[in-house]
Amino acid sequence: MKLINININAAKNLLGKISNGKIVSVLKKKHAGIIAQSVLVVGFLIYATGSSVSKNTSLAVSKENISKPHDEIVTPQEEKKETKGDFNQYLNYRSFETTNYVENLLRNWTRLFDLFTSNSNFRQNIKNIDAEKLEKVSGEIKKTRNFSPGNVQWLVDEYGELIKRECNYYKLDWRLVLAIIRQESYFNPEAVSHAGAFGFMQIMPRTGAGLQNELALQDTRTPQNNLIAGIYYYASLASQFSEFGDERYKFALAAYNAGLGRVIDALTIAAYMEKDYKLWDNVKEAYPLLASKNDSLHTLIWPDRKKPTYGTLDNWKEPYNYVDNIWYYYNEYKKYYASNLPEEKKTTKKTKKKKK
Repeated sequence: MKLINININAAKNLLGKISNGKIVSVLKKKHAGIIAQSVLVVGFLIYATGSSVSKNTSLAVSKENISKPHDEIVTPQEEKKETKGDFNQYLNYRSFETTNYVENLLRNWTRLFDLFTSNSNFRQNIKNIDAEKLEKVSGEIKKTRNFSPGNVQWLVDEYGELIKRECNYYKLDWRLVLAIIRQESYFNPEAVSHAGAFGFMQIMPRTGAGLQNELALQDTRTPQNNLIAGIYYYASLASQFSEFGDERYKFALAAYNAGLGRVIDALTIAAYMEKDYKLWDNVKEAYPLLASKNDSLHTLIWPDRKKPTYGTLDNWKEPYNYVDNIWYYYNEYKKYYASNLPEEKKTTKKTKKKKK
């Protein structure tokens, strides 16, 4: 170490002489080459010594930091907290944006869900429906349906004559009955609903017992008797709306699905709102108003009871879509089968030619 210090001092003295303007006199000496070599060696030693000193110094500093107590160590804890807070804030913001976006997409999910599940045996396709058409989405579905007749031909082969016979007796279009069976049981004679309705026509047990006694049938569960009882029941409902013309068949469908009392309550609301209550399209728009949330309107229409005569109907969408579905099937089956009803003769008025 002493040798290194002596060499450093000699180099400094030599450099001092050079800096003081004596470089000319030194170079004139005979040993100028040896001195130059010495200067290079000394410079190299200085460089090597300086680098080792800096390493030792940094090592000393690092050791000094390690030896310090934990409380005196400076750590970026506060910066981490700020970063975490910023991240949480950003995450909350993005979560809110995502939630809001999804809620907007699913704002009308209950309406769409009911439309898709109104008939579990039939898939409905929707194309190009914007937000403005969501309330009228059932109408858009009709435009995009790919109709499939289902197993109707088997039904016609097995029970077609029976259906025509009963429909002829009540003056019903047998193709409308085919549409009802399509909606109710999808041509399955052993179908049973979660509510207990059974057979082609999905007759409820209590209704079936009454029809069994009224028609003197042994039962209403066999396919033949189920058809006889169901067609009679629908025809009797249609007779309740005989003054409504051809619209009576739609009102009878609504009564077949949700009961005659619901139709009467909807008629009452339509009349209260000064609508033509003999048109189904007007009356069906009153069905949403049968929901329990419209209690203020119920109080105005039924001031004594404060609610509809036959009770509120929160599941109003089922009969609302039921009629439209069956009418759609009915119009499609018209393309497959001829009517059983005699066509009305067209009367033409003869016009007398004027004499010239």
